[in-house]
Amino acid sequence: MMGRADPPTSTGESQPRESAAGGFEPTEVTERTAERLALGNALEERTDDIVRWCQLAAVKQTGSTLEEIAAAPLWDITPLAVHVIVNWLRSGVSASDRDRERIASVGNAAAKQREVPMSPARVSAQPDAGPDPQGIALNHLSVAFLTRVNLWWSEATRTVLAEEAARLKISKATLDEVCDMVVKSCHSSLVSMGKHYDAEFQSLYERLSHLALHDPLTGLVNRTMLVDWLDRAIARLARHPGGLAVAFMDLDNFKDVNDAYGHACGDKVLIELASRLAAQMRPEDVVARFGGDEFVAIIGDLSDPLDAAQTMAERLHSIVTEPVRVNGEDFHMTISIGIAVVRGPGCYSDEVLAQADAAMYSVKKTGRNNIVTVECGKGPNRSASPRPVGSTVRRSGKNSDSSINLST
Repeated sequence: MMGRADPPTSTGESQPRESAAGGFEPTEVTERTAERLALGNALEERTDDIVRWCQLAAVKQTGSTLEEIAAAPLWDITPLAVHVIVNWLRSGVSASDRDRERIASVGNAAAKQREVPMSPARVSAQPDAGPDPQGIALNHLSVAFLTRVNLWWSEATRTVLAEEAARLKISKATLDEVCDMVVKSCHSSLVSMGKHYDAEFQSLYERLSHLALHDPLTGLVNRTMLVDWLDRAIARLARHPGGLAVAFMDLDNFKDVNDAYGHACGDKVLIELASRLAAQMRPEDVVARFGGDEFVAIIGDLSDPLDAAQTMAERLHSIVTEPVRVNGEDFHMTISIGIAVVRGPGCYSDEVLAQADAAMYSVKKTGRNNIVTVECGKGPNRSASPRPVGSTVRRSGKNSDSSINLST
């Protein structure tokens, strides 16, 4: 136990004495100031006692070991909360904005860092353990756990204050005043931590939701979101006459890029081409990375879907075949595109995607680097591509002009 502060010098006043004009007389103010200083010094010296009190309360509540509890990423906040009360006793100044932010930031930590190391013996002893019956799982710093920690801190701090007030012969008025401040500080921290927790958890939820519906490499929507988008686009055709087009695109011989230059280089090529494709989309359209080097675009609300789809496909083809510069080298890619045109609500998304995919593979079988358009329920309508058949990835540099022919 650390040393404690000496009792304040008594002025002979045991209770507050009000002046005729109201408030406290100067002698009482002096006495209260001395009491507050002494109590603040004593409280600071017992900071470790308060932290250990809270940790032992957590041990009793959860059944975990003290080592496991002490490893939780929040106990550096408890001494700070004590310091705030000590500073208030000494100066009359409440917590600074910086201190409030630091205390409340444990709410962020609770949302971000949820795992607390557990001993191997405890893990093996509970291989099939269900949810913590007390609602305070060691691997989850929940709002409930933070609430209990705050309440434990409040109780421990007020207990220590009462002990020190009795030892130092501090007046009841001073003790009541500081205990009231502890309770208010506890409630304020609970509100702030809850807000930080909610904000961080919402941000985490949004990030996870985005990852669940988007390709992590290119940032384009993924297959799941694309199919949902297509379902809704087809359903809209029942209310809005017209049509839509689904373009299934596959880079020609992209595997040779990875084999020749490495997957990191191939990823950069994909990222650049994905960015180009996305830039060509209208706000009402979407392009997705369907898998590997495959991309799918949905172009909707078309009054003449066959003509519009062909025009869009030629533009997409053109921007893909422009050189891609990665690490100072130019890559010249080509792409095979299959388009399925939908004129009404009678088709299903999997059927449309299958027809677009089949159209794309018909391009692959007949030389690549071309465009084939089909209408749902009709045969293919082959259209010439503005680029020659065959593809080449050329490596260009100051002192070299080598190439890898990717044509078969």
